[in-house]
Amino acid sequence: MKAHKSRPRHPRSLNQLLNRRLVSYASAATAAGAGLLGLARPAQAQIVYTPAHVVIGPRGSYSLDLTNDGATDFVLHDSITSNCSTLFSALLAKPTLANAVEGGTGREVSFAGVLNAGARIGSSQRFIRGTNGGVLMGEAIDSPGGGQYAGKWIHVVNRYLGLKFQINGETHFGWARMTVDFRLFKPLKSVLTGYAYQTQPNTPIIAGQEHVTAADASSEPRIKGESGPDASLESVGAPQPASLGILALGAAGLSAWRQEQPAAGL
Repeated sequence: MKAHKSRPRHPRSLNQLLNRRLVSYASAATAAGAGLLGLARPAQAQIVYTPAHVVIGPRGSYSLDLTNDGATDFVLHDSITSNCSTLFSALLAKPTLANAVEGGTGREVSFAGVLNAGARIGSSQRFIRGTNGGVLMGEAIDSPGGGQYAGKWIHVVNRYLGLKFQINGETHFGWARMTVDFRLFKPLKSVLTGYAYQTQPNTPIIAGQEHVTAADASSEPRIKGESGPDASLESVGAPQPASLGILALGAAGLSAWRQEQPAAGL
């Protein structure tokens, strides 16, 4: 009996086998891609800063709209009242809705805190709403006996008012920078020179912060040894998976893809 010699496999059968494998790889890659698309990327924190030069004089007021969407978040105003021969000139910050101002309370009055540049404004601070008139920033009390001051915003230059407010039911933090000059028996002089807020809910902001720093912006996960906002999850020398376009090219595409991959250990 003659020994039966195995015939070499026809090139067409090899191509069919390769094509079936390529289709399988492409299906798996498509499914993996769909899964990645379904993962929501976390929103990155951003600071929105608005420069300003608003003078708030005697009996003046300003509607502070932190997001510039047309809705008032706080009202900064000077209230002048009198009692017999005593004149009270008070600068107040009045929150709207569920908003609040960083500060504290005294015996009968709520006082707004006066913050230096670099102070942290977030959930660890105390925020108050004050009375119907708002939270007292500063006050000059003129009386025949001489007069006195009340509040913390007396003769300050470029200090910060800590703010907590709502966007679509979520808590955000911001600041307003002001220069205030109270003088007994003289009109109030106060100027709003800018304001900012943090777009990420429940995320602190630093007084005076006008933009996100590189450290703040790099909220994406990074591999060990990489740093900065542009660092990615993939190492430069790591082999990259073949794309659907390369898979569609068949054996020639796979061969070219293998040649582009870095050698292990480099």
